[in-house]
Amino acid sequence: MEHKGNEAIIINPPNTALLLLHWQNDLAMPSGKLSRDMPQRLAADHTIERVQAALKVSREKDILVVYVNASHRPGYPEVNTKPTALGGGISQVGALMRGSWGAEVIDQLKPLAEDIIIYNYSSSAFAYTELDLILHNKGITDLVLTGLVTNWVVESTARDATNRGYNIYTLSDCCQGVNEEMHRWSLANILSAIGSVIDSKSYIASLLR
Repeated sequence: MEHKGNEAIIINPPNTALLLLHWQNDLAMPSGKLSRDMPQRLAADHTIERVQAALKVSREKDILVVYVNASHRPGYPEVNTKPTALGGGISQVGALMRGSWGAEVIDQLKPLAEDIIIYNYSSSAFAYTELDLILHNKGITDLVLTGLVTNWVVESTARDATNRGYNIYTLSDCCQGVNEEMHRWSLANILSAIGSVIDSKSYIASLLR
């Protein structure tokens, strides 16, 4: 459901994880192989600064921080030999290669030693990864989502998480879509139907009460 201003947001830190989905150079930086106009839109909306603020308070409240990074081996064996346009585009330009600058997390959001890092190969953070196992072992029931892009990895992760019984909070101003239209459509029609769509200020305020 979409959060309304008069509804209390209750975040229980021991049972919550903040997911940073695909905050990587190839997607977010001007010289990234897949970035297109993303850096300009991130800058215009101050998206990275909002993620930084949410991340800072989350760490202060001992919320589990999980980075989910697209990561491919040489030759892209994880990409179908008859790839979709999305998978084919990644392999054609040599993007998100494990160990490369493009696959690294952007400098503004670098992980700390205690953070969890998950490598994934699809639009869902749960597909063929150990994410669900780690979250269950940590007693996590609620997921707070940020990332690139809203209508791919964020939406796919939220769908899979809901099917696994997690409660979902999507931070609307800590995500960007392929374009603004798809960003808003996904928030309004999908993410608000399978969880709560809130902004970073509401999330931070709930932790500082």
